[in-house]
Amino acid sequence: MTEPTGAAVDPGPGSLGERANQALLALADRADRKKTEAERSAITTACNRAEKFAARLAACARIGAQLESLDVEYVRPRVPQPAVKAIPYLRRVATQAADPGQELTERLRGGAVQGALEAAETIAKLLEQALIRAADAERARVTPADFGRPIPNMPGHESLQARISRIKASLSRPFVGSIDDVPATLERWRRDAAQWDDVRDEIGKLLAELPLEIKAFVEAAASDSGAPWSMVTPAVREWLDNDRRGDGYGVRKW
Repeated sequence: MTEPTGAAVDPGPGSLGERANQALLALADRADRKKTEAERSAITTACNRAEKFAARLAACARIGAQLESLDVEYVRPRVPQPAVKAIPYLRRVATQAADPGQELTERLRGGAVQGALEAAETIAKLLEQALIRAADAERARVTPADFGRPIPNMPGHESLQARISRIKASLSRPFVGSIDDVPATLERWRRDAAQWDDVRDEIGKLLAELPLEIKAFVEAAASDSGAPWSMVTPAVREWLDNDRRGDGYGVRKW
C-alpha cells in the first residue's frame, strides 16, 4: 500500500534568514523615518515659536520708534537676567542645528531651549506692556481737564451731540487691540482732545443764545441731579413743546 504524498509547500523567494534580514532592514528604515519625522517636528515647532517671538520683538521696536517720533515718552523695561542669557543661547542652538552630529531633537525639546523660548516671550510681553502703558499715559495727558463736566443736551443739534458722545467714548477707554494700532490710536486721541474745545465752544454759543430762564433749565438738566420740576416754567414748557425739543429730555422720580 502506498502512502499518499502531500503537496510541497513553496517557501517563496529567498531563505528564511534572507527574509528576516529584509524585515530588519525595513524596521530600521522605518525607525530612521520616525527619527527624521521627530526631528522635523521638533525643528518646526521650535522655529515657529522663535519666528513668532521675533516678529513680536520687531513690532515692538518699530512701534517704539514711532512713539518717539510722536514725542511720546516710552520707558523700555528692564529685562530679567535669565532672558538676557537666553538670546545668545538660542543663536548658538540655531548655529548648531546644521551639525549632523548633534542630537538636535532632544536639545530642542530640552529645558534649556524651551526656557530660552519662554524668556523670549517674556521680553516681548514686557515690551508690549510698556508700549501700552505709554499709550495710556498719553491718553491721560491729552484728555481735557474739564472732560468730566456735564455737557448740556441741545435739542435740534443731534450731530453736535453725536460728536460729543464719540469723543467721550474715545478718550474714556484705555487702549485695547493689536500693538500695531498704538500709533494710530494715539493720533486719534490727540485729534479728539483738540476737537473737545471746539464742541465746548459751540455748546457755549448755543447756550448764550437762549433766554436766561431756559439756559438755566438746560444746564441743570445736564447735571447728575437733573433739573427740578420747579424749573419747568411756562416759558421752558413752551420751548420744550416747540420743534419737539422735549423729546430729548426725560422725567424721573426719586
